[in-house]
Amino acid sequence: MPEAPIRGDGFTVKTLFSAFQFRLDPYQREYSWGRKDVKALLDDLTNHFRSEWKPGHERKEARNYRPYFLGPFVYYQDDDLAALVDGQQRITTLHLLLIHLRRLALEADRPEYRNDIAALEPLIAGTSYGERAYAIRSPERAALLEMIYDDKPVMLPEGCPPSVVNLYERSEEIVDLLPEEIRDEALPLFVHWLLNRVCLVGINANDRRQGWEIFETMNDRGVQLGPADLLKSFLLRRAKNHDNLPRLGEAWSRMLTVLGTSDSQAATRFFQALLVGRYADDLDEASDIAVSFHGWVQDNATLRMGLRYAPDFARFTEHDLVLLAERFNTLNAAAQVLETGLEPVFYNARNELDQMPFLLAPLHPADTVAQFRDKARLVANFLDLVFVRMVVNNKFRKPDNLYRDLFPVMAALRQARDIDDVSKLLGRRVAELDIEFSAVRLFGLRPDNLSQVRYLLARLTAFVEIECGKPNETDRYLSKAEPFEVEHIWANKFERYQAEVRTEANFRSHRNRLGALLLLRKSHNASYQDAPFEQKVEWYRGQNHLAASLHPVTYQRNKPFTDGVIKKHRLEKLLHGVTRFDQAAIELRQRLYERLCELIWEPGRLGLTLPPNAEVVASPTPSSVARRTRAHFGGITVARLVDVGALASGEQLLLTYKRVEYTAVINSVGQIELDSGETFESPSPAGSAMTGKPTINGWSAWKVRRQGKPMSLFDIRADALAKGLLEGA
Repeated sequence: MPEAPIRGDGFTVKTLFSAFQFRLDPYQREYSWGRKDVKALLDDLTNHFRSEWKPGHERKEARNYRPYFLGPFVYYQDDDLAALVDGQQRITTLHLLLIHLRRLALEADRPEYRNDIAALEPLIAGTSYGERAYAIRSPERAALLEMIYDDKPVMLPEGCPPSVVNLYERSEEIVDLLPEEIRDEALPLFVHWLLNRVCLVGINANDRRQGWEIFETMNDRGVQLGPADLLKSFLLRRAKNHDNLPRLGEAWSRMLTVLGTSDSQAATRFFQALLVGRYADDLDEASDIAVSFHGWVQDNATLRMGLRYAPDFARFTEHDLVLLAERFNTLNAAAQVLETGLEPVFYNARNELDQMPFLLAPLHPADTVAQFRDKARLVANFLDLVFVRMVVNNKFRKPDNLYRDLFPVMAALRQARDIDDVSKLLGRRVAELDIEFSAVRLFGLRPDNLSQVRYLLARLTAFVEIECGKPNETDRYLSKAEPFEVEHIWANKFERYQAEVRTEANFRSHRNRLGALLLLRKSHNASYQDAPFEQKVEWYRGQNHLAASLHPVTYQRNKPFTDGVIKKHRLEKLLHGVTRFDQAAIELRQRLYERLCELIWEPGRLGLTLPPNAEVVASPTPSSVARRTRAHFGGITVARLVDVGALASGEQLLLTYKRVEYTAVINSVGQIELDSGETFESPSPAGSAMTGKPTINGWSAWKVRRQGKPMSLFDIRADALAKGLLEGA
């Protein structure tokens, strides 16, 4: 049989980057993916991987993990290089991911990772005339890729092309978007699964013209049925009688119009959120819906959705779906623009929380608009409250962790009959939380929590402004179009404060405390630079009330502030001007921010009804915390190692970075407690907070003494796994 003139071949990620050195034609040189695009790709990869991975798996077990298909790309061969016609965004992002995985493996500093690093390096870059030649050849990208590859501070020149700036921003976000277990214990298995089990299909065109013909055909003609089309076919086939098919088709079209036909993914997001929120029993089932929601409906329409007869399918199609699509569209709009009454929906969207399944869970087609909005507001307020409490207690790692941890709440919400039920249910859940705002007293900025700190400062700043009678401008404080930045009240000058703080670690801890931070417009923040407090406080007077409150003059003839904030909320002991911003002033400010958090996220103020005597609800025991964390987060925690006797409460931890030795201790509930008093469930953020390094593999970096010799938490964990102590964890 003669060979086809246009051929498609399958490639793993490893064979893709082994077989090709890519180049970009001038018209293909823009890398335009945003954070959401990169997040979607990484979520797809990591969620698929985590559905297979279990702690204790050996590298070779990854060869049996289910493969994942990343779609097609189009190219044509041009001398020694392959010119990419379609697929540049995915392949560029994969290349950035490979660079980052190599860096994580290097930072782990483990001898057994050498082969993993050796597997990655030739895929990232080869050599050409003695120089490093990256897998995607682009002269304008080369300097940036060198800095990223060598883990050097990135300095972009003036007039840098937008695509290169975008490339740098996305490379930085990969650090933040990878789940912690993949940055740590699962790293080598994820590397080998990605290289050997993730696949693409390359369509080989003969030249540029044919490449574009293929590209246009794939995107403009012969479009196959999507998941929503397949679902429509199933529902209408089961719902039809002699004369209702035109009416059902019109209802389906109306639903798509409501969702917005300009966004091809809107219908997919709607169906996934609806089915997970209202029907999924567990996380595995939610994953099945994410993969094939139309297939899930076909398998579960009768038993799980109550669709048995043609009238049931007809009602669901022309009534329930249309109305719920309208609700979803309202929520989606509220996620984009701050809307009165649905503000927490906007806040959760900015924090990238997967809130839509939760918001849809308690809704019923019979709800009035007012009932729908009230339910959505209560649920969104609850998610926001839990998010903030987890953040200040150093328990928040990734948005999908919160989704997993709260999944049982979603199922409970479906049983709520009315708004009162929703309020009481969520109030009970709040009362069961073992995390309070008292943790704010030790909370501060770290290299890995800037976005969360900025959000907290935005909410605190906006609250004070609102109480002074001004509009809610949280959206402006969080906007990228009019950027606000975190301002350190203490300049980055250790020598100024050395007599007071003694050590650089103590200086860094106090300088980064939440109470030592403000939110200021970027242009103002840049102009303050390293000016002393006595000079900066004069400038603060012209900023928002939270910043201006540091100056004594702010309290003179300012009734909206003194009456609307200080007297109304009894803040006289916490809110007053200072002439010197020392450690005592930081601690006072920390207590002020703690009180503001309590006011903003007070459950009753949010509409959540706490049960009687809620304050006496017992906190979970250390072992129950460990088991719950293991169940929802997939990895092994320090608390779990304490629980099985591999580590002990009170045991000292050591970390050496740049020849400086840092210490911490394992506290009574299995957390890592730093000298500053901050506590962490996970070693990596604890190490980042202690050293100021944005990424650090805490399991390798933190060590305990065993028989007089340092032994890493990595080896402690491996030993516990080998002994079977963590089986069934």
